[in-house]
Amino acid sequence: MHNSLITEPLGLFGWPHLEPVILAALASESPLLLIGKHGSAKSFILERLAESLGLTFRCYNASLINYDDLVGIPVPVNNNTALSYISSPNAIWDAEVVFIDELNRTKPELQNKLFPIIYDKRVQGTNLTKLKYRWAAMNPPSKDDDEEDDLSYIGALPLDPALADRFPYIIEVPTWDNLNDEDKRNMLIDNHLGKHEFPVDIYTLIKETQECYQDILKTNLETIVKYIITLMGLLKNSFGYFSARRATMLEDSFIYIYAAMKVINSHFNQGASFHQAAYLHIQNTLPNVANEEIDKTLLMNICQQALQLASLDESIEKDLLLTNDPIERLKLLIKNKKTVKTEMINDAILSSLNQIQYDKVRRAMALFTYLTFRDNSEIHAAIMETLANEIRPILETKKHISLEALSKKKCADMVVVLLHTVPDNAKYKKYLNNYLCSYLPDQYVSEDEPKGLFAFFVDTWEELNL
Repeated sequence: MHNSLITEPLGLFGWPHLEPVILAALASESPLLLIGKHGSAKSFILERLAESLGLTFRCYNASLINYDDLVGIPVPVNNNTALSYISSPNAIWDAEVVFIDELNRTKPELQNKLFPIIYDKRVQGTNLTKLKYRWAAMNPPSKDDDEEDDLSYIGALPLDPALADRFPYIIEVPTWDNLNDEDKRNMLIDNHLGKHEFPVDIYTLIKETQECYQDILKTNLETIVKYIITLMGLLKNSFGYFSARRATMLEDSFIYIYAAMKVINSHFNQGASFHQAAYLHIQNTLPNVANEEIDKTLLMNICQQALQLASLDESIEKDLLLTNDPIERLKLLIKNKKTVKTEMINDAILSSLNQIQYDKVRRAMALFTYLTFRDNSEIHAAIMETLANEIRPILETKKHISLEALSKKKCADMVVVLLHTVPDNAKYKKYLNNYLCSYLPDQYVSEDEPKGLFAFFVDTWEELNL
């Protein structure tokens, strides 16, 4: 066994790195979703796991069942004031483990009825008192591109985001191609060896993880809360909306994964770090993976940044790192020019300018930044050269421009009108004049564009108090 207490005894190789997530789901009794291509042992591991736990197991194929298969046929009782159910032996009522296979082939109307089962252990308003574990499996979402090895699953539907949000643990399982040669060899040999005993009783591992969870709550809760709040902000910047429910799930799942990692590693005389738990956690807890392929490098960068930011006290440097919009980041930098460390200034200028897609706005922001930091001798020469190159069309524009001559050019009449509205004593007048004229005669895409740039320039100048 290669540091495996759960998956290799069940007959799976190449999965040990996922064991803390599986154990966390068991210890917390929280819903678990496995995502993988057909034949990647999703059903296999869950069925064997339920058997090893000795629990009453119900498996439903979501592409085939209807609601009556789950609960039975409703029959009015007590003078039509209540319902009873005539159910089959495969109904859900006495189940201790429910496994819903092919979850993303579920009919939309049935997806809605699965919400309370998966999240609340309830059906038709009735508590499923015996139910401990809710597990599901599905094929991966289709890719946008047309890669040759991309598989298209007929009948697979996008998973309702609200349903995906009910799963605290979402694992993308390894495929045959993800395994190394040794794991492939061991899997084929093990196929003929029958079942194995767990090196450590599975219920012992669950109990130890639950106890470790309580210890972490007592000793690390503030650090974890700080990390999760920071992580949520970064995830929103990259992926959009995340629910408050997800925040509490991310907190709880992190603590359980950290606890499970500590427990498993302790049986091999190894430690487990906060950072290791964070990296594993972010890869196996995001609902987005149910409907889109997510760049793992992006996740690692988000995690690393969250760990870095969470370790900082409240400061302008932290605010800069948390500001996703590059324009707002530069504004914040300019407003706090006297308090931000030089290295942070250099990094923020370069990264922000590179992220501003609209070239005309980038030129304006480069001008504001240049005027703010041109006398700071500690700014890297390469940074100042970058700014100078960006604003050269403004600086090189002739000081005395004939507005009458320009009025015959495309959009120039609008520029003329706008510039006549600028007070003679405005500090920004010469810069604004050169800025707007630098795009004449033919670099404006419409007559409305000068209006927008004029307003942006003036409003930002005044906001920054340059």
